This record gives sequence, structure tokens and C-alpha cells, in this order.
Amino acid sequence: MKIITQTRRLYLREFSLDDAIHFYNMNLDEDVIKYTGDTAFSSEAEARTFLTNYDQYKLHNMGRWAVCDKNTDEFLGWCGLKHHPESTIDNTFVEVGYRFYKTHWGKGYATESTKAAIYYGFNTLNLKTIYAHAHIENIASLKVLEKCGLQFIHQDNYDGMPAKLYKVETPNINIKQITTKETYPVRHPVLRAGRPIEECEFNGDDLEATIHLGLYLDNTLAGVATFLKQNNTLFNASLQYQLRGMAVLEKHQGKRFGEALLKYGETLLKKKDTTLLWFNARVIAVPFYKRNGYTIIGNSFEIPKVGTHFVMYKTL
Repeated sequence: MKIITQTRRLYLREFSLDDAIHFYNMNLDEDVIKYTGDTAFSSEAEARTFLTNYDQYKLHNMGRWAVCDKNTDEFLGWCGLKHHPESTIDNTFVEVGYRFYKTHWGKGYATESTKAAIYYGFNTLNLKTIYAHAHIENIASLKVLEKCGLQFIHQDNYDGMPAKLYKVETPNINIKQITTKETYPVRHPVLRAGRPIEECEFNGDDLEATIHLGLYLDNTLAGVATFLKQNNTLFNASLQYQLRGMAVLEKHQGKRFGEALLKYGETLLKKKDTTLLWFNARVIAVPFYKRNGYTIIGNSFEIPKVGTHFVMYKTL
């Protein structure tokens, strides 16, 4: 089964015929399909036939995907992108949607998977706009769409039901090199909150080989990262860089800006023939770096006033 994308807790994958039992069981719950306009499958066999004939991956290189727990592989529901070539709204109309077992409502899975699907649509499929519909009385879904950054357009009729139409456009992101002090408006509130601004300065910040990156959203600084030319004796690589000060402002977290900064930095370092990137990762950030191909080496250790860390690395 092809995995499409991953989040902190979840992974999204293409459907398999084994998912038929879940499609059947989910749609049996009247609360689950209350605002969808769908009906229950008459049997598991009918659900299997639906999946057998599901051709959206082949036709449009996108579709609905199974949402699974990363730790247990449990099927929680589905989320994904649907292309509507016949739409009168936009000839490239793509809509994000989701559905989960009721036992998994209220756990943030819908928001987490929807954000991941939108990010995939913008950054892998190069979509410019993604839409969504939600029944006017489906308050929970309306809140999810707003949490995911979609903006209300208007109310209309969708599949015979009164619904609100939302959309989100690909963010205007620009990443560029900046100075040490230009990192402080992000470093300070995220990494040194409540402490003197002077503590935002790192050893090696002003060395010629040091790279500071700033991610700008609509010309406003939203995230930063610093790459120091620094060897770690744990590794034999000849040219090593250390990542420090990766931070994204709280209001922009969850939009995968950190991943964008990391990948941009990796690209720059490869051009410099860097062979290895390493860093001290906070415990809370370890899953993020693992998703991006980094590995822990050694045991955890404490950094005074900051907390528990692990050394992580990646060969470039």
C-alpha cells in the first residue's frame, strides 16, 4: 500500500480492498453520514465493489486516502483530495474532505490529516487552490476547515443540501538568507520566551560559513533556521554542519514551514558538498525529524535551562 504523507500521529495511504469492512461499518453509523448525503452500503461486498472500481488515483493522481495510526496501523477513517473536472466554480476544482469513525471524533485527527492533505496538494501536486464544503449545521466540520486555514466564500447548495463553501490558496512563501539579528523576532518568543534577548545569540552565529534562513509568509517573517559549519566527533564525515535555532512562530505552526526550511537548508548544504547534517533535537521534535529522514545516535542528555535532547543526523 502506497503511503502518501505522514504527520506526527498519522499516515495517509491509498485504499486497499481490505478497507471495505471499514467503509461498510462507518457508513452504517447514521451520525457519521448525517451531513454527507451518502447512504449506507448494503453489504461489505458492495463496499468492496466500490473500492475495486475506485479510479481516482489513476485518473487524477489524487483521491481519498485511508488515515491510519502510526503506532498501531489502525484504520481511523479517510481524508484526501477529490478532483471535480465538471465543476462550474473552477475548471481545476479540487476539494478536501474527510470521514472518521465516531469513536475517533474529538481527537484532532480530522484537523491533522486535513492539514497534511492540503500541504500535499500544494507542495507535491502544485495545486493553487483547494476548496471544501460543509453542511451549514455541521459545526464541528466548519471549525476544522477554519483551523486548517480555509476561508468562507459563500453558502450554496451542494449535493442537494445547504452547505458553506470554503477555499484556501497556496501560501505566498519565500525563503532567503538573513542576518543573525533578523532571526531574533522568531528565536526569542519560540526558543527563549521570558529570557533576555541576548540569549538568542548562538556561538558561531557571525562566522562566514554560517547560514541563517528566514521563511517569509506574504513578506512577514514566520520561521527561521541556522546552519553552522561544525564537526561532531560522533561522526567521521569530513564536512559537517549543525542545525540550530529552528523555530516557527506559534500562529504559523502546523503548516509544515519547519519542513520547508529544513529542505531548503539541505539543498544549500549539498551545493557546498556537505556530507552530514546533525543537531541536538528536543524530545518533542524527534518525531518531526524522523519523518524527514533523521536518525538518533546515542542516549538522551540534558541542556541546562532547555531540557532533554537527542543527537540526530542525516547523511546528505
